[in-house]
Parts: sequence; C-alpha cells; structure tokens
Amino acid sequence: MRPKLLLSAFAGLLTLMLCGAAQAQFFKDPAFEALLVANRFSELEKAASARLAAKPDDPQAVLAHAVLALRGGNGAPETARRKTAMAQADNCVQRQPQAAVCHYALGVVTGVQAMNEGMIKAAGSVGRVKEALTQAVTLEGAWFPARSALVEFHLTVPGVMGGSSAKAKELARSAATPEQVRALEARLLIHAEKYDAALQALSSVRPGADQALADDVAGWIYAAGIALINQGHAERARAPLERLSQDRPTDANAQWAMARVHAEAGAHAEALKGYARLPGMEGSERMPIDYRTGISLQALGQKEAARGAFSRFVAAGKGSKKALEDAKARLEQSGG
Repeated sequence: MRPKLLLSAFAGLLTLMLCGAAQAQFFKDPAFEALLVANRFSELEKAASARLAAKPDDPQAVLAHAVLALRGGNGAPETARRKTAMAQADNCVQRQPQAAVCHYALGVVTGVQAMNEGMIKAAGSVGRVKEALTQAVTLEGAWFPARSALVEFHLTVPGVMGGSSAKAKELARSAATPEQVRALEARLLIHAEKYDAALQALSSVRPGADQALADDVAGWIYAAGIALINQGHAERARAPLERLSQDRPTDANAQWAMARVHAEAGAHAEALKGYARLPGMEGSERMPIDYRTGISLQALGQKEAARGAFSRFVAAGKGSKKALEDAKARLEQSGG
C-alpha cells in the first residue's frame, strides 16, 4: 500500500476511535462517567489526577487521562498530554496486565500520537495498537468500546499491516449480545458501502442501557447517512437521520446531518435553522457551518448574508481544500 494511503487509512481508524472515546460509556466509576457524560472535562481531569497521585496505576484514572488526551489539536500542549497519558497507560499495563482498560488506553493514545508524528511513526505503531486492542478484548470481551475499536482496526488497516476483514467479521459475530452483533455487522455493511442495508440494520438495534452501543449506533447511522448524502441520495437517509436528530437534540453530528438533508431537498430555511443550532455543541467547531450556511443563504437570495458567511469561512481557513476553493469562487462571482 502506498504511504499516503496507509496514513489516510490509519487516520480514518483513529478518527472513528476518537468519536467513541468522546461519547461512549467507558467508566465503571460512576463519578467519572457522570462527569464525562456532562462534558465536565476540567473536573474529570482534576478527579483523575487526584486518584493517580494516590495510586499511579489506577485503571479508571488512567483511562480518564487517556480520554482527555484525545481531545484538542496537535500543538505542543496536546502532544505533551498524549505522551503523559501513554506513559501512564504503559505503567498501568506493566503493573496491572489484567486491566483491559489500560491496554485500550495504551492502544488508542499510541495510535493518535504516532499519527501526529508522521507517516513512518504511524506505520511503525500499527502493530502495537493492534496488540493493545486485541489484549483489551481478550481480557474483557463484553466491553463494547474495545471490541468496536478492534473491529475498526481490522476494517481500516490494510492486510499487509495486520488488518483483516475476516477477523472483523469474527469479532462482530462473537460479540456479547445479539444487539451488539447486529450493530457490528451493520458496521461491516458500511465498510462494504452498503449504506441502505446498514441503515436498515442499525434502525433495528435496541441498545437499552448499553450507552456505548447506543453511541456507536448513532455514529454509524450518521456515517451511513452522510455517505448517501454525498452520493446524492439524501432522501434515502432522511428517515433514520430524522429519528437520530430527534433522539439526540444536542448531538452535533445528528443535527448537522439533518440540516444537510434539508439543504439537499431545497428546504434551505429549515437547513439554516439546523446550522444555527450547532455552535456550542461538542464537535461543531470541526464542521464547515459558515460554508453550508452561505450556500443556503445564497439559494434563498440573501446575497449579503451569504457573502458574510463565505468570508468568515475563508478567513478561518479550516475547511477542506475543495470547500475553501468553492467558497472563494462564490465570493468572486458575487463580487465579494
């Protein structure tokens, strides 16, 4: 596999793993879990640090620092946090080799840090990521976040680097509950680009109290829905995305996807309402809200407001190359 493609695949894997780390039910410690669900990250860090000061190999505190280290960008402070979390996870693995969460923390943070250090480092770390996630599943097979992440690994990483679609299928079919099996098999359908079938399967999953499963199901509905939207088939994704947006009114992905469906259908006023709800939601800062807002405003004939939105998007310079070029072209065409 060509180096750039390998790095892209590894980045995709880690992005999906990051999504889970931000939302899934990871903690057996109810206090830590409550802080994570409420997005009270500074309090979670303070509590975890206090726990580690008393017991450096406390698995739940190590996991908390790993989850926190996955937030943010790629600057020096974030790199330092990841390296600290890696060291803590490695220490935990050495001192508590039966703690699945420590292996999981080590695998995920190692992968993210390697990816941010460049292609060679990422390629060299794939084996360690696989080993850590595999051990986490071996130790605690019913813990859905680890199994889900290992399925992602095998689907995303090329076979020459240790990935295996057959292994992903085996992991999915041996999950702890029928609902987990159905959800993971739907993830396999997404990998095979069978988005309609995946959405149908995911819509039948009943996670119950399994919050980790519920979050992954939501993430996969979003992924399959966006894929259909990007292929020009937004209406085929409307029903599941509408349910998702209703069930998760503060989920940025759910609200973004539904706004995109409205825009594709020409309902730009509804799309604008959706885009307006996004700022302040966790993860919305990564979305090209101004770009899509500009397109909908332009479609409604609100030229001045559209130019303002496109100008903000271009000035921020954070979108994809294609979106930035299109925004610049729209500005030029409108005389902005």
